[in-house]
Amino acid sequence: MPHEYTCHVRFSDVDVYGHVNNVKYFEYYQEARIDFLRSMRTDDEPHLATVVARIDVDYRRPILFRPEPYVVRTWVTRVGTSSYSLASDISDDHTVLSRAQAVLVAFDMSSQRSRPLRDLERQVLEGALEPA
Repeated sequence: MPHEYTCHVRFSDVDVYGHVNNVKYFEYYQEARIDFLRSMRTDDEPHLATVVARIDVDYRRPILFRPEPYVVRTWVTRVGTSSYSLASDISDDHTVLSRAQAVLVAFDMSSQRSRPLRDLERQVLEGALEPA
């Protein structure tokens, strides 16, 4: 089941037409991705040390300024040796307004290089894989 994050549009996020600026979509997906990764923490694995290698966003319909939040759903689509992929979408009730695909890479802070996923990281990510 996808992770759900509620996202409020801020007045400063919109243009003169009331549409969310295209750059803000990346922020919404980032907020949801961070919330998703926090939800996957365990006592043995406090966080997944990763960096974003790629993110693609498809804009389908404008996101408009309104007081009610939008829902950002995030799920794992692939787990590799040192990277994994997430899919996300932003919706308004049953209408998908935007979709995103992100590739994240496990990162070693001391060497500043990619590293293989640890066994526990792999187990947690594979447990969140959505069926195709």
